[in-house]
Amino acid sequence: MKNTKTLVDAAPRKPTLPSAVEPIRVVRAYELLASQPGSLIGLDAAARSSIIVTAIADERGREHVVSRFGDEVWNFESFIETRNTLPNERSVTWPADLPPLLVADAKAAMYVWWKQGRPGWKPVKAKTLLNTVRQAIPVLRYLADRGVKRFADVRPIHIASYVEELRAGGRATGTTHKLRLIDVAHCFALELQHPLRSTPWGPGGLQAFCGVSMAFGSTMAAARTLVIPPSVQASVFCHAESTIAGAKELLDARDRGEVSATDSRCIAVRDAIYFVVLISTGMRASEAAEIRSGACRTELREGVHYYWIRTREHKTGKGEVDFLAPPEALEAIALLERLAAPWQEVLRAEMIAIEHRLAHDKSLNATRRAVLLQRHATARASASCLFLASKSRLRDEAGNPRVNVLSCRTVNYRLVELAKAAGVEWRLASHQCRRTFAWNIAQSRLGRRSLIFLKWQFKHTTMSMTELYAASPIQDEALYDEFLEEIMESKVDLITSWFDDDTPLAGGAGRKIIQTRAIKLKDRASLLRHTAEPVTIRATAHGWCLAEQQGCVGEGMYEASRCVDCGSAVIDPSYRDTWIEIHAQNLELLAVNDCGPGVRQRAEREIAKSARVLTDLGVVP
Repeated sequence: MKNTKTLVDAAPRKPTLPSAVEPIRVVRAYELLASQPGSLIGLDAAARSSIIVTAIADERGREHVVSRFGDEVWNFESFIETRNTLPNERSVTWPADLPPLLVADAKAAMYVWWKQGRPGWKPVKAKTLLNTVRQAIPVLRYLADRGVKRFADVRPIHIASYVEELRAGGRATGTTHKLRLIDVAHCFALELQHPLRSTPWGPGGLQAFCGVSMAFGSTMAAARTLVIPPSVQASVFCHAESTIAGAKELLDARDRGEVSATDSRCIAVRDAIYFVVLISTGMRASEAAEIRSGACRTELREGVHYYWIRTREHKTGKGEVDFLAPPEALEAIALLERLAAPWQEVLRAEMIAIEHRLAHDKSLNATRRAVLLQRHATARASASCLFLASKSRLRDEAGNPRVNVLSCRTVNYRLVELAKAAGVEWRLASHQCRRTFAWNIAQSRLGRRSLIFLKWQFKHTTMSMTELYAASPIQDEALYDEFLEEIMESKVDLITSWFDDDTPLAGGAGRKIIQTRAIKLKDRASLLRHTAEPVTIRATAHGWCLAEQQGCVGEGMYEASRCVDCGSAVIDPSYRDTWIEIHAQNLELLAVNDCGPGVRQRAEREIAKSARVLTDLGVVP
């Protein structure tokens, strides 16, 4: 890193870097790619091999071939926009040890899928195509080991046997991903030279064959990301806060040359900031990877301060999105901008070195030139990003350790290390933070728990989600959908516990629920979900309130005894300790002798009600 500064300072110019909101577009050879055939019907093997699959154009518009159909490696680097994808995940290597006819038709299926798309489906993304090939290679090996040399030799018994072996130790959803290439090959059978003779999974389709249903409560719906336990959240968040608190002094020492940019303490600060940003905003890992210099802003509207982080959303193709964030997250990103500066300098230096070599190295062949152009485009797209890391074993054109945006795999490894440093045993992962954030919002809105952060994410507890969404028209809609889904699941779980025969309940509505338990239900899960949708559930700190427009108008929150006989109140075992304390306080009040008969009569009434609740909950007063 020491010679990086010299290299950058000596450079005659700095490449223009994209701003925090400027879309990152790699220059692709659209004319060259558009001229390639969209269908392979009627083409022999030699003609297919010469077809261009991917290409790139330089700044002067000159087009360069990157991958051809017959190549062993298909490189899609210029087509993958997510910054947190590893370099080796941007290409795929077709195995040379598999039967040639099988590989040739697998290539044909993938190429036509890439060019045409499946009828009635969205266009396939490069990342999906590459993942499909990687996951299909073990399937192709399985078939080859059983004498299958081409798709025409595949029989349903081959696929059924493979699925049975996977089911013995895997999940049905993983099976569908592994078999997707064969499904695409069947879809484009006319494009193959030796196509499948029949569908390998019958009329029900691939998902039905693998036992996957999209219905609620199915295998796919049940395989959900874990919520980080509150105790783990608190421990990791407090550790991250303390790490960030000492970052300014550490960065000052680094800028004085006393600490290296690759020092483990600097890396720990970056990891802590990453966790704080994800857990306090609900971003996905791919969106955190797109946070760039100048991405934060503050807005004052009707006396309320809003703090925004702008990034790009790739999963649904929404583009630029705003994430509402607590001020602590913006302060952390301000530190991250200082922390990332040396890495950004390395990327600038690499861009200049590539430009110099492209301009002066006459020995470059077409393949190497295309590779350098793709790397230049990647470096330019990453040069203003903030979550960066270097690989010491890989060197760039300037001789420095190659810098890339943190990959999802690296991030998850670093988060596990962060959890260990915080003293907790939990396999922390980036995708858990988004669901945990939505879960925290759901719990807070239901009054069951508060966020682990001292300052409430939405600033005002009276603000509705609709008002928050209206505050910025380019927020992530999917995150609000996750809020509502988590609220729905929390309500379903709560109502499910109420209908459990072993759960004691008190309160007017609680006693009615006990009576309904005797009713025979055909499908309890769907009934509970249907019941939860229209039901309003609020916490009162001593029970649950189901009232809509009528009732005590809120007095029950301040006078617990009102809920004992209220037809809209449910008191479950989660509030048992609260009512034990209420009963003890009433007994203390009864023991006071100098407050007059009125207070004594009131205390006796309160004791009778709290004793009734405790009795209903299975506690001896």
